[in-house]
Amino acid sequence: MFQLKKKLLATAAALFTAGIALAQDSGALIDLLVRKGVLNDQEAEELRAELVKDFTANTSAGKLNLGGHLTEFKLGGDVRLRHQIETQGPQNSTLSNERTRERFRFRFNGDVLMQKGWGAGFALETASAADSGNQTIQDGNNDYSIYLARAYVSYRPNLNWNFIGGKQKNPFYTTDMVWDGDINPQGFTEIYTRFLAGKDILDVRASQIVMDDRSESTAGRNGRDAWLFAQQAVYTHWFGKDEIGNVVNSFVIAPGFMIYNDSTLDGLDNETPFNGSTDGLAVFTLPGEVNWMNVAGAGTSFKAYWDFGYNFEAERRVRKVYALANEPKDATSWLVGVGYASGSGKVQGDYSIRLDYRSLGTGSIDPNLSDSDFAFGRLNQEGWKLGLAYNLTDFANVNATYFYTTDKRTAQSGPVSNLDHSQILQLDLVVKF
Repeated sequence: MFQLKKKLLATAAALFTAGIALAQDSGALIDLLVRKGVLNDQEAEELRAELVKDFTANTSAGKLNLGGHLTEFKLGGDVRLRHQIETQGPQNSTLSNERTRERFRFRFNGDVLMQKGWGAGFALETASAADSGNQTIQDGNNDYSIYLARAYVSYRPNLNWNFIGGKQKNPFYTTDMVWDGDINPQGFTEIYTRFLAGKDILDVRASQIVMDDRSESTAGRNGRDAWLFAQQAVYTHWFGKDEIGNVVNSFVIAPGFMIYNDSTLDGLDNETPFNGSTDGLAVFTLPGEVNWMNVAGAGTSFKAYWDFGYNFEAERRVRKVYALANEPKDATSWLVGVGYASGSGKVQGDYSIRLDYRSLGTGSIDPNLSDSDFAFGRLNQEGWKLGLAYNLTDFANVNATYFYTTDKRTAQSGPVSNLDHSQILQLDLVVKF
């Protein structure tokens, strides 16, 4: 055992002297050894600390200075250039609003692991809206603001528990039907992980998300801070084997439930914000996927994925909050999709294609959370999303995404359901660093 640890230390230390990007890979190896029982938690912490000390001792003075309590420090980000063509037609109108935009997005992220299970992180990006980091190029070469997209602290006392506080990465398994991929929730999260037979895993996740801070001096709902309480169980089952016996296929199912307290939202500036009552949202969700590997040769994969949402209080949401007195509650939303990939999207020549169809009932989900690009974040819409991606290099890729939607029910004058149709085409160049 002593010799194994000695060899691991020597190998990981060599990685550190080669550079921080390579050294970060040792963290996953150490975690694997803990799971397999080769190392215990205390030995893993001591090994990580020793690796950091060895790295700092072999780094040129003035280039990098890490505290002795740090075990891993990751920095990265990306720059995205986007050409976007869009059209949307309001209900009860013969006009279509068309627009072409040149946009960009800058993101810079940092994630830190520390001794005794502590961690922290941050992210900066080029827009203040919760559901978009995009900045439209305009205003005669003016400079643009940078916003704090994440700032969190985490504590993981053992392999089973993880606690997170602050503005954080979305902790839920989801599709963009329910949660826009750009949203970083803010509040508190608890995650319990249970390792089952083989590679199977069961996660139980819960978040208490602060949606709006209110003045308590105001009576009634307007004086209550707005909270979203979300919980989810995520079960991942592995099956099937490749040619050398590795289990490679997976099935994921993740039932969840989200509910607000009785409060009010204002000041939201996402794509189609709903500023008003949080009443009438008690949503059951059921996303999932099945993945088959090596379907057309090594490194290829096929995925079938889905999502489902049902709001138990949809009737009150539609008729009381949205003031659509004569409209049906439309409590259900759903999504089905398929995808094919060659490679993992990290190596030159990798490519992927995804296609899904979704239907969003007016009373089904929260429009402040759902994808801001599909129908510009509105409900009472159904349609397609097609995505293509190709890696030009290991660090640069091009993407094309197309959305086409139409309304489910005509003549809805509600604040989030009054769109007749929409189309969006996005052409992206993304460079990662």
